[in-house]
Amino acid sequence: MNEERNGWPYVHVVGDIIVGKGTTLGPRGIHDYELVYFPEATGTVYEWEGTPHELGYPCFVFTRPGESHRYLFDRERTTRHLFVHFDYGALRGRDERFAGMLQPGFHVVPARHVSLVAGIMQQIIVAAGYQAHHWKRRLSALVAAALEELAAYAANTPEFASASYPVQISRGIAYIEEHLTEPITIEQIARQSGWSHEHFTRMFVAAVGISPKRMLLERRINLAEELMLMGGSTVKQIAFQCGFGDEHHFSKIYKRIRGITATEYMERCKEPVFRYAAIAVDPGRTFANRHILVNPEIK
Repeated sequence: MNEERNGWPYVHVVGDIIVGKGTTLGPRGIHDYELVYFPEATGTVYEWEGTPHELGYPCFVFTRPGESHRYLFDRERTTRHLFVHFDYGALRGRDERFAGMLQPGFHVVPARHVSLVAGIMQQIIVAAGYQAHHWKRRLSALVAAALEELAAYAANTPEFASASYPVQISRGIAYIEEHLTEPITIEQIARQSGWSHEHFTRMFVAAVGISPKRMLLERRINLAEELMLMGGSTVKQIAFQCGFGDEHHFSKIYKRIRGITATEYMERCKEPVFRYAAIAVDPGRTFANRHILVNPEIK
């Protein structure tokens, strides 16, 4: 089976190599894509189009076809790196999912930001080494997963961007969290930043990836789902407790965003797996006890 024709990355070669001190690779240009993982801090320098990037921390390096680059490996000690060469129609076609990764400046990513990719790279080596049934397809799926995570980081999605929000944006988010149950407006949220409504909204979207209105809505819906999971309240009561003020407005918004009605969600929360769930204080906003519907049509 040709994985590339079926929408998967097509893997050419993978490797786990330890190179000698002071080794140089390049200058070179490659015909496919390359993702390299350096599991340890190293004195290695990656040069892209003459611009040096010091790899003094565990990281990933992403190189696109035709880009002139070279590696000046650590002069003091050997350097281990894991790599995969592949082609991918979604990248060649500049699929919007990977827009951030395809920007000229996107090359080196600290491994701490996308730690899942480190495990994926190691599993790629293991799968290629054992070559069990359907191992080539597994490699394609693993590479696809790694690229999706890197693309999410490059796109500055909330789970990766939250630690580096500008202070004005952080103040707005804190205000949202503190006033979820109140009928606040975006103007009130923007006031916390000292910016105008228009400028705050523009900067918020650039930093978070969604508008402040959408974040407020999502947080209220998340709170509503926690209350629905706990049981004991009607849809009307929950709507008021979550700052919607109007049961019909809440029901309409919930159906539009989640794909099912609030009543249907409450029924699903009666299933045994959720019946004895306990809602705990969750300052990190993890997703414990969340019944997250991915394909609502699947019952």
